[in-house]
Amino acid sequence: MILALLVATPVSAWAAAEPANPDFETGDLSGWTATGNAFTVTADTSWGWACCFGQQGASHVWGFKANGDAATGTLTSSTFTLSGTGQIDFLVGGGNNANDLYVALVRASDGAVLRKETGNDSEVYRRVTWDASAYLGQDLKIRVVDQATGGWGHINLDDIRLDGAPGDGLVTHWPFTETAGTTVREAISGRADPVNYVFTNAKYKPSSDPLWYQQDPAGKALSNALLFDGYSTWVTRPGFAPPTDALTVEAWVAPRAFEWGDEGKLEGIVNQHNQGAGRGFILGVGRHGKWSFQASVNGSWQSVWAGADASLPARRWSHIAATFDASDHSMKLYLNGRQVGSSTAPAGVITPDGGDLVIGRNNHPVMINGTFPVNTFAGLIDEVKIYDKALTATDVTASYEAVRTSYPGGAVPTPDLSMNRARYTGDKYRPQYHFMPPEHWMNEPHAPIFYNGQYHLFYQQNQHGPYWHNIGWGHTVSADMVTWRDLPPALVPTAGSVAPDGVWSGSATKDADGNPLLFITAGDDSVFPNQRTGVARCASLPCQQDLVDWKMDPAPVTVQSPALDVGEGRKVKYGEFRDPFVWREGNTWFQLVTSGVQTTGGGDVGGTALLYSSTDQKNWTYEGPLMVGDIHTYPKTGQVWELPVFLPLGDSGKHVFMINPMWSGGSPHNVKYVWYWIGNWNAATRKFVPDSTVPKLFDYGEHFTGPSGFVDDQGRSVIFSIAQDKRTEQAHHDSGWAHNAGLPLQVSLRPDGDLGVKPLPEMASLHTTAAPLVTLTNQNDLSAANQQLSGVRGDTLHIQLEMSASAASRYGIKVRRSPAGEEETLLSYNKNDKTFCVDRTRSGAISSLFADLGVQCGPVTLADDVLTLDLFLDKSMVEAYVGGHKSITTRVYPARDDSLGLALFADGAATVKSLKVWAMKSAFTD
Repeated sequence: MILALLVATPVSAWAAAEPANPDFETGDLSGWTATGNAFTVTADTSWGWACCFGQQGASHVWGFKANGDAATGTLTSSTFTLSGTGQIDFLVGGGNNANDLYVALVRASDGAVLRKETGNDSEVYRRVTWDASAYLGQDLKIRVVDQATGGWGHINLDDIRLDGAPGDGLVTHWPFTETAGTTVREAISGRADPVNYVFTNAKYKPSSDPLWYQQDPAGKALSNALLFDGYSTWVTRPGFAPPTDALTVEAWVAPRAFEWGDEGKLEGIVNQHNQGAGRGFILGVGRHGKWSFQASVNGSWQSVWAGADASLPARRWSHIAATFDASDHSMKLYLNGRQVGSSTAPAGVITPDGGDLVIGRNNHPVMINGTFPVNTFAGLIDEVKIYDKALTATDVTASYEAVRTSYPGGAVPTPDLSMNRARYTGDKYRPQYHFMPPEHWMNEPHAPIFYNGQYHLFYQQNQHGPYWHNIGWGHTVSADMVTWRDLPPALVPTAGSVAPDGVWSGSATKDADGNPLLFITAGDDSVFPNQRTGVARCASLPCQQDLVDWKMDPAPVTVQSPALDVGEGRKVKYGEFRDPFVWREGNTWFQLVTSGVQTTGGGDVGGTALLYSSTDQKNWTYEGPLMVGDIHTYPKTGQVWELPVFLPLGDSGKHVFMINPMWSGGSPHNVKYVWYWIGNWNAATRKFVPDSTVPKLFDYGEHFTGPSGFVDDQGRSVIFSIAQDKRTEQAHHDSGWAHNAGLPLQVSLRPDGDLGVKPLPEMASLHTTAAPLVTLTNQNDLSAANQQLSGVRGDTLHIQLEMSASAASRYGIKVRRSPAGEEETLLSYNKNDKTFCVDRTRSGAISSLFADLGVQCGPVTLADDVLTLDLFLDKSMVEAYVGGHKSITTRVYPARDDSLGLALFADGAATVKSLKVWAMKSAFTD
């Protein structure tokens, strides 16, 4: 009876819910029936000449492994009964031959082929999904057929899943719950994927982990995330096999800023694509927060963009999802549970790409300066998920709501996207008490203004990396112009504004009611010239204490005309028009905008600052050039002027006019000089008459550029500058920062009619102790003096020196000196030719743009040949001020870690009248 019952039992009684060994993780063909010699189970991840298969788990079937393309055979699974939704999906790779090389769904009773799929002439797996719901309840098998013997005559198989298991179609999920380390765990496979980060193997500082973000200790979604720094951070999954019939990509993102969108490419959020080759997909964001999903459907590149009202906001969490469904040819976008974009794709499936899947960067980025991969995300990414089906609108909304409602009141937290100075701890060249941004690139600081008890300073900033690109205004605030507190960026390129393509240098003043105004160079590439001046005001009144909210006026302030009168037989250099410097006298505001002057035939005459006036800060009248340069007599003053500064010199009745020279075609003199003239200004006649037309060099080094200035609340005329670091682009990449400001300087009129220059006395507040580390007085024996100095070592020091020489013609101090003098920087006075010099021939040039740093000198006349030196060492910075008159700003990049010593020197008898040395502390507050 038992035997009879067994014989009578239908086949389906013996069928399991799924085929045996569906993922080959046994390491062999257990549960499968093979004919021929075409199929071998392997744990290989690459095929020898390239990488990677992208199998799920360890083992998979590789049709080439044992016997190559010539082998043939079949591989048949055990019988299973189809249940659930009827969805079947699997990974397939290998040759493309639908007749002789395929994976088939067959009926167990008669072997009839119900569905089949071939490879794609690629070893890289792609996921195929079948809707086999028509065969629910039937007994089925999976059969792999290889009857092909030529090139690509093999097929690969892995990870058969029924009913979308596991995870209801969820293929991959990166929850980013790590708080340390250099990998991120993908939850479905358990694989650890590498996080690229510049400081994992740091060059100029101790190595450190990527920037793991933690905000909510309750452990909800978004409580942990990965912070992508904008140029060096991304996650790589080699050999990912994407779904092709239907796909959903989902993530939470909080962008810090948006890139330029070079070559029309997106910043990759999640992508595995090669648009030029017509393969793969990308979910990413472009200029001004506009975002898109793009994919190759049967080799045709298709895009869907979010609507104009659905751009991603900066510095806030957003839930984004993109779907593709071959069954109805649809592509859709969702923002915070709401559909914001849709398009129709042609019939077909996504053509997969065999490259890496990358999170956080376009996997085919544009390279800036041959070094920096742009199209790279800046900000937070969390909860990345990929499904092998197109989620419905209800599904997407539910996913968004599950996170939103997990927070009190349904309010997703505002992420902290402030930049973190701590990531640079231990950098051997990064200054500590000179102002610089918390991260990445700066060029000139500008627009200083005193408002409501605080000094505000702005600066040119790229939030994405340490290179010039996509510039906005960074912002910092201080109680004393010495210690600084970082604030969010004040202005960024904004769609539909006066400055969609760049917010470049400018200045600050106040309106008639005392409210601050920021005058900008507004970049707009849709017009010519692409440089105009604009203004930004507090977004609401009264202005906030920290001035963190600004709004740009929609119309430009001044626009360059080619017909401007710049003198008989001359014309303005049309297209060069930037860097407004604005100030108020009585009821009149004046604006300088720099440009150049040419002959009517096109020959260069020199740079200029064009003068405008206004009685309401809105309507401006052109008054003519304040001054025109002479490039033929003084070729180092440039074809075009930039960054004008025009300040009164106390109550002397004199003004100083300063400019930064520029050459439109490039020049060896670029970014080296600041020139100035002193003269008389008459506001009524709108005329400035210099005491001499001969330009004077402000600083004798090669690093002081980009001046800006204002009259502070104490009536002092104060100058800010950028100290160019002049490092290689690779050094900028490897260090993660570029440039810093010089010290704030007070300028005044000397009795001899020249410009007096000295650091603000507030710098003394950064001394770590009130008493100096060492004090020397009236020392005639330099050997004895150096013995007392031998215990003073450091790279963040303030040194005050008075030194004279009766018999010596050259005398001074050596800084950043190694014990035996292999490395050292010499600052000296030469009595014979009355020059002050810095000798950097042995300073060290690690990471410098120039191997030979050379010697820089300039004329200085000293009273009684007494060298009075105010000297500041700050890592790579060396700033020296002689007698409150002249300065040298320079950089050094010692190779040795022990180049920290000091030594006095002279080529004859000399006296140290006074020497004091203090250690300096950081200028930055939390």
